[in-house]
Amino acid sequence: MKYVGLDWAYRQAQWCALDPGGEIAGEGRFAADRDGLARLVLELGDEVTACLEMMSGALWVRDQLVDCGWQVEVADARKVKTVAPLAAKTDKSAWAPVHPGVMKCSA
Repeated sequence: MKYVGLDWAYRQAQWCALDPGGEIAGEGRFAADRDGLARLVLELGDEVTACLEMMSGALWVRDQLVDCGWQVEVADARKVKTVAPLAAKTDKSAWAPVHPGVMKCSA
């Protein structure tokens, strides 16, 4: 099982994966489109629990990943920034959603 945080932007998306022990299992960037999501799913497999920051298009991204067998929650960015303002403002913005105890996800 991997835990993945996704930061979806206009042209590019970032991801950060943690293993069950909380260690970084991988991270990267991909094109923010259907092909990019397909490549990410192929790279990470199907035993993934992911959290995606709420933004325009979040439901489409969630639906695409759920169709591939992932468990995906959408997080409210306003709540995240009050809980972890420093983590949410780093350039590793995909880290905040996946780091245990930082992100409170809700469907």
